[in-house]
Amino acid sequence: MNIAIKEPTLLKKIFLFMLPILIVGGAGIASYVLVMAKPEPEKKKVEEIARHIRAVTAHEGRVVLSVTTQGSVMAKQAIDLVPQVSGQVIYVSDKFVAGGLFKKGEVILRLDPRDYQYAVTSSEARVAESRQVLVREKAEADLAKSEWEQLGQGKASDLTLRKPQLADAEAKLNAAMANLHKAQLALERTEIRAPFNGLLVSKNADLGQFLRVGFKVGKLYSTDVVEVRLPMSNKDLGQFDVAAVKSGKAKLDVTLTGRFADSISHWKGKVVRTEGVIDTKTRIMYVVAQLSGDQLLSIETKKPISIGQFVSAEVNGRVYDAVFQLPRAVLRQGNQVLVVDKNNKLRTRMVTVVDSNKDYVVISKGLKAGDIVCTSQLGVGVDGLLVKVQMDKGQHHE
Repeated sequence: MNIAIKEPTLLKKIFLFMLPILIVGGAGIASYVLVMAKPEPEKKKVEEIARHIRAVTAHEGRVVLSVTTQGSVMAKQAIDLVPQVSGQVIYVSDKFVAGGLFKKGEVILRLDPRDYQYAVTSSEARVAESRQVLVREKAEADLAKSEWEQLGQGKASDLTLRKPQLADAEAKLNAAMANLHKAQLALERTEIRAPFNGLLVSKNADLGQFLRVGFKVGKLYSTDVVEVRLPMSNKDLGQFDVAAVKSGKAKLDVTLTGRFADSISHWKGKVVRTEGVIDTKTRIMYVVAQLSGDQLLSIETKKPISIGQFVSAEVNGRVYDAVFQLPRAVLRQGNQVLVVDKNNKLRTRMVTVVDSNKDYVVISKGLKAGDIVCTSQLGVGVDGLLVKVQMDKGQHHE
């Protein structure tokens, strides 16, 4: 038996095709209606929290750059005492000991002068004899001239007028006088005197010792003027006018600080010259500070500076009249600083640094008087950050 299967009509096919689409669409519309019908949540205002920072106020003013270095005090003059004549020591000053102080011209040692006194006496006799010969020759020359004028004819020869004999007598007198001066000088040199105010630092002779010419009897340091050699790096030299110091047109103020007898003292001096050459090994140049007169006494207690003493030195260099000196902490990488604007937000500024050390920086461009500059150590990307400022000690924020 055959059963006939009736095929669905076209309308039914369309309905079956559209049904899933209608179901999905209806569900989407229902979801949209539900979402739109949901009450809107209440919006809350987000409050920006200010970050606490420390800061200083930029004050424009005059800044004197300085270089800190160190060195040892030396005598400007240091000589070996040596006799210029030989002889036995017959006198020694009580101060002829290490540490003895001598005034200029004071006798340090005296050698036996008798041989030299005899030489002076002998030379004086020869001078007197030569002077008598010269007087006699002058008289004979005058007589010869007078006789020729009375009896002679024509021009008289030099020999007739005794001119050679007169010249010989004059030469012998001059030689005798020179020998006398030489003998007197040798006698004078039997006394070894201090050529300047000085400190004896060593002695190698004593009473009764026979000294030969050139023997080193001691070493004397000048106490009138002392010097300190101060090493300067290439950066240090940039803080002052090296050419002016080299030529002597500029003398820089220097303050020396030293510890002696368990107390700290300060002395004022002048940098008077450079040594003119750069050491090929260390790449440094030495400048020389000098102290004399009252500068040799400390500012506080008038304690004299000691030769050989180690001191630190602060040398005044270039002067800037309109710059900002701020704590080192304000400087960020790339010569940048953070400035607080009128809205209490940080703004990055590029600045020009003319000097810096571990304590401070000196800025010539990029800031204005009254700027609030951040000293806190912050990370990167803080430009525009809202801040609350706490001024460093001694500062105030208006």
